[in-house]
Amino acid sequence: MQGLAKKSSKDVQIALDIGSYSIKAAAISHAKPRPLLLDYSIVSIGDNIIKAISQAYDELNIAKTKVVASVSGGMVIARYIHLPSMSDEELEGAIRFEAEKVIPYNMDDVQLDFAKIEDLDDNKMRVVMVAAKKDLIEIQIRMLSEAGLEPAIFDADLFAVINAFMNADVDKSGVCGLLNIGFHKSNLSVIKEGKPYLSRDIEIGGRNIVKIIADNLSIPEKEALKIFQDKLGTFDTLTEDDRKVAEAPIADVLSRLADEAVLSFDFYENQHSNNVSKIFISGGMSIPKFVEGFLKEALGRDLQTWNPITNIDISEDIDSNKLMQLAPQLAVVTGLALRKTK
Repeated sequence: MQGLAKKSSKDVQIALDIGSYSIKAAAISHAKPRPLLLDYSIVSIGDNIIKAISQAYDELNIAKTKVVASVSGGMVIARYIHLPSMSDEELEGAIRFEAEKVIPYNMDDVQLDFAKIEDLDDNKMRVVMVAAKKDLIEIQIRMLSEAGLEPAIFDADLFAVINAFMNADVDKSGVCGLLNIGFHKSNLSVIKEGKPYLSRDIEIGGRNIVKIIADNLSIPEKEALKIFQDKLGTFDTLTEDDRKVAEAPIADVLSRLADEAVLSFDFYENQHSNNVSKIFISGGMSIPKFVEGFLKEALGRDLQTWNPITNIDISEDIDSNKLMQLAPQLAVVTGLALRKTK
């Protein structure tokens, strides 16, 4: 749709999920009670991330340069703490002192944000705090600026996935584990009754599979990436022999990811004395059916792939069949675009 007159941006939120493998963009209109997906795009980064950001944004064809973006990885930390009940003003004054106890960074080097989640018994409350390295945020701002854009807000991938999940038409009863499997990393959260209790990034994803392919075949990672792209995109239509070859490195990485997830679920269950009853997976790596079956067995829990586009109307300009095939990898960008900002 490039080259057409840009659409009005009134009540439209544009979001960018800037990954290490691809840029995902989405435009959602909040003009009506039910959100409307106006357009989306997925652009491989290749050798020029600024060009990929610009292309992903341009394909939305919306006249708005302020976007919601996200940060994630080892330089972003989320912690849940219990504090005595206090007013918002008191909490704002106390949060830096509390953060110094649990955030392993110099407070001068991070951007700190927080929110009260719920009131507890015994005159206490539960609070989540998120610290992101200022260097990371500055890099994101610089990339957006070079692409002609500016951030309206920054969110964390972890909470964008939660936001999309809470909007989606899925069974949220009980304790749910969310596992969003990306290329460079995966996001994991535990939610009970709509409230988050644990959130972390796991430095395991599709890139680990590419490295195994490169090592096994003694080829450069760039060539291994091409094999990964071809096999993953057509995985469920491969011959049985080709699937077996492709499954080996995927299974190796998924086993390590499952081990990390189990540690997190065990930690939550030991702290709160209730079980993570079901797990929902998303991300580009969740698309092959083999992945869902493998993780279900490895984690020993009810598990399913979920669609973040449910409960969102879709513009008639969008190929809905193609969108549904790609939907699991749009969890982060959907959660970002569902944020309402001015």
